[in-house]
Amino acid sequence: MHILAGRTRSEFLAVPQMFRLANAEGERGLEPTILVKANSVLLKYILQGVPIKLIFARIDDRIVYVLTVYDEPTNPTSLWSVFEYDEELEALCQMVQIQRAPVFLFNELAINVAWAYCSTDFNDDVTELLRDVTVGGVDYELWVEKVDDLLGEIHLNERIQVPLIVSDINISSKWTPVSNSLITSHAEVSPIDIFSSDEGRQQEHLAVWLTDSIDPLNVHASPQIPKGKGTRELTDVILSHKYGATLIESKSLTVIGRDKLPSRNKLAADLSSHIEKAVKQLRGGIRHLKRGTPVTTKSRAVIDVEREQPFHAIVLIPDFGLVQDRDSLGVLMMRDFAAATGGFLHIVDVSELLRIVQASEMISERGTTITPLMAFDSYLTERFQQAMEAGTLCIEVLIRFSDGAVEDYQ
Repeated sequence: MHILAGRTRSEFLAVPQMFRLANAEGERGLEPTILVKANSVLLKYILQGVPIKLIFARIDDRIVYVLTVYDEPTNPTSLWSVFEYDEELEALCQMVQIQRAPVFLFNELAINVAWAYCSTDFNDDVTELLRDVTVGGVDYELWVEKVDDLLGEIHLNERIQVPLIVSDINISSKWTPVSNSLITSHAEVSPIDIFSSDEGRQQEHLAVWLTDSIDPLNVHASPQIPKGKGTRELTDVILSHKYGATLIESKSLTVIGRDKLPSRNKLAADLSSHIEKAVKQLRGGIRHLKRGTPVTTKSRAVIDVEREQPFHAIVLIPDFGLVQDRDSLGVLMMRDFAAATGGFLHIVDVSELLRIVQASEMISERGTTITPLMAFDSYLTERFQQAMEAGTLCIEVLIRFSDGAVEDYQ
């Protein structure tokens, strides 16, 4: 298990995916350590043994390092960083020397979910690569084009214009799962297990972990409505306060629980049908609430749900990158849903839900009367307006505070 230091934890919570090289205390003292933060789908590809490469390249006087995961052989996913700290240089030198390192995987919430040892096969001396390099702060927006050009040259097997060293990452030990559990205010346990065969339940647990931090008393997993002599689930998660209610319908993708590792194209096709089903389920859930159908917890305690204000309806998916035909998830769908339910439809992945929760907490901290749950509701309304302007539900929004003002950037 690896507990992130404050600086790295802040970085991992600030971006959807990234990786860092560090010198961390391990079984043999300080050792080079690979820290990977990614969405759960990509982590599962790594756990299933797809090829991985580690690349260190010199661009001008800086070192860029890239972790390429071949989740799709012809279109792999690459995570990259720029050396900012001396410890990264030290870790690289040691890794090239000993040709091994532990790899720690972190999910969307920056929670360590698995680790293993890997071996490397660097054949080049790093002395020239690292000669007179600069470390320090980086404006990553200025590096995107440079790194994209580098990755394009590597992917197309073109002549590389900059010095670099490359190694395959070979997992040399069995992946060790790291158990994590959240005890909610309702005394319910939400365990996170990246190896679980119930991948749908795991994504629901991530939704609970995120929203429970906003208002523990008013977040309920698996709310129930009457069905015959028993009950059935209304939706996966419901949040409610006096100004409105939010329903979350989680739709995950099966990666580990298949006989054959699916392609990303297969997952994307599955996700399209899952989104369609989730929208129908959310429509049905809101209809029940507007009719006055009683809602309870699984233990039959009554949940007080605000039913007069407009509802927010969230389809939670694992990865925006898997959404096909985004034009079909546009203004017409938003208007149809609003006309049928009086509510606002949203599609977010787990990383985007984290950003929404973080924004809500920051807005609340800067106010005197607004609670995090109220800020969550208000922020979703503003986000919906931005989706209407963008013409698609598939938007990613960052919030920045400048001189006390709140500004949103798509």
